[in-house]
Amino acid sequence: MPDSPALHPPQTGSMGLEEARRLTTAFLTGPMAEVLRSVDYPQPDWRRPGEPLGERLEQVAKAEVTLRHVPGASDALYRVKALGEVLSMKVQLNVWRFVIVYTIPASELVDATAMAPRFERWQTGAAHAGWTIGWRDAADPWDHDRRQVEVYCYAMLPRDFLMDPLAQLYWRTDIVQMTRGFLLEARRLGVLLSAAG
Repeated sequence: MPDSPALHPPQTGSMGLEEARRLTTAFLTGPMAEVLRSVDYPQPDWRRPGEPLGERLEQVAKAEVTLRHVPGASDALYRVKALGEVLSMKVQLNVWRFVIVYTIPASELVDATAMAPRFERWQTGAAHAGWTIGWRDAADPWDHDRRQVEVYCYAMLPRDFLMDPLAQLYWRTDIVQMTRGFLLEARRLGVLLSAAG
């Protein structure tokens, strides 16, 4: 997927506050939203070396992604319909720090203490890529009677992240892989995610 022209900042001078806000909105509503579609895609047929490879990832990506974002805010909420589930997640981009929050619906028998050990394998993989993971019990901010478990993923970014297309590609790709891994691990464990939205 080519980068949006809105993501390319001026090449001279230091970036001002409004430019940082513009680039943050452009990232969250453009490339980040689009690339989340690739958490679900069909595996291609086996081919011999030299045979045509077929369609590109952006052509076969089949996750459905919807989002909520207020221009100028540092975060966006996403619903990712993929792999038989609907995952609610928040992505916060605070200039040079990411915070990703995955939401799992909770019940009387499910809370953060019970859930965290079940995702240990996924958490170890995310930690190897540079993420710090935390778990907490929470209430839906719009429906206080609905309990949920929130999984927080923190990562520090290069200070020139908003101006570096390769750093953006790395972290977008990593968020996709981490999100796909989270969906697959939830499916393996029989953890339902869809009620979170």
